[in-house]
Amino acid sequence: MKNMAFIVALFICPVITIICSIIGYSLTKKWFIMPIFTLFLFTILTFTIFNESFFFWTIVYTVISIIVSLVINFIKK
Repeated sequence: MKNMAFIVALFICPVITIICSIIGYSLTKKWFIMPIFTLFLFTILTFTIFNESFFFWTIVYTVISIIVSLVINFIKK
């Protein structure tokens, strides 16, 4: 079970974050909406489903979302 949580944190969540950031930027046309939503969502998941050590991954996913949103913003302009 512990290995499955690591796989989710390392592979599945980043892919979902990237896809959601692209879709979210396409819908809102604002680069900061999805990183805020990502931080909010994964902070809730940190304390409800995972444990406090998952907060590191929350920060990583937020940074990934910021980078993806800014790249899409740069490409679209």
